[in-house]
Amino acid sequence: MKRETNILVEAQVELMFDNGNVSHFTIENIPCLWQWDESSRECAEYWAALDYVTDNFEFDWMSIKSWSGSPVKGEGL
Repeated sequence: MKRETNILVEAQVELMFDNGNVSHFTIENIPCLWQWDESSRECAEYWAALDYVTDNFEFDWMSIKSWSGSPVKGEGL
């Protein structure tokens, strides 16, 4: 039996773009699959947020200020 949980992560992010502008914003509904035997839930949530930011934004530097996750509820998930 696989020990895993689908989670939706919300992250508070700060990015500095190449032009020097700094932006603070929230990203919601980041998909995360936490595999219990592979890492901690906190680690899985953080890496899901980091992967989302690096895959979707071009920036000079970034910081994930905070994050939280909620398990996905529903059939077939």
